[in-house]
Amino acid sequence: MERYYYLFLMLLSLSYPLARSFEHRVRFVQYWLGVFLGIGVMALVFIPWDVWFTSIGIWRFNERFISGIYLANLPIEEWLFFVVVPYACCFIYEVLNYFVPQAPLRKAQNRITGILILITFLLSVVFVNRLYTFTTCSLLCLFLIWHLLVNRSEFLGKFYLAFLIIQIPFLLVNGALTGLFTDEPIVIYNNAENMGLRLLSIPLDDVFYNMLMLLIVITVLENFKARKLVGALTVG
Repeated sequence: MERYYYLFLMLLSLSYPLARSFEHRVRFVQYWLGVFLGIGVMALVFIPWDVWFTSIGIWRFNERFISGIYLANLPIEEWLFFVVVPYACCFIYEVLNYFVPQAPLRKAQNRITGILILITFLLSVVFVNRLYTFTTCSLLCLFLIWHLLVNRSEFLGKFYLAFLIIQIPFLLVNGALTGLFTDEPIVIYNNAENMGLRLLSIPLDDVFYNMLMLLIVITVLENFKARKLVGALTVG
């Protein structure tokens, strides 16, 4: 049964947020269209990226823990990852928006964004010869610059708070993928292409990768919510 470990992990990660999506207070189901639009946009970037990195050996998948069903050179479980993880994280984001509507990090969001831009820029320069680090940090840096200077996004304070909370399940799920609970990892990284630093069993690069993935999805979700609100006001 261990060959279904990755699949079981994804189903387990989806189970609670999916079951609570119809809860009467948050009613996460009302955001489904925006969430899945965001996942679709993110997948247009991350799936080809994943296929490419797998093909050149930046990471690979342990056959011991996957079902053996592949699509475009990726295990079917990896495809599920790009649906389940952002779905669960968006659920956490909206729950926090409901219970913490004032966004305590809002006043500091531009400073936080500026610090992240500086960090990701420096990392992309220092690790320019390490493809995972350079690609992840440079793309995140550019996207944050766009948010700060072009889009002037007002939701980043909410996003940063949610991202901090998300690190708890992130450590558990990504830890399970990288060998925290097993004698071998599910996803095996080529450490010559990342920073070589680990958060427990997780490459530190994954934190920036996760931030970029979620920020794309939530940017689309927030745009969807804004358009929905404008439409409702227009009709009203």
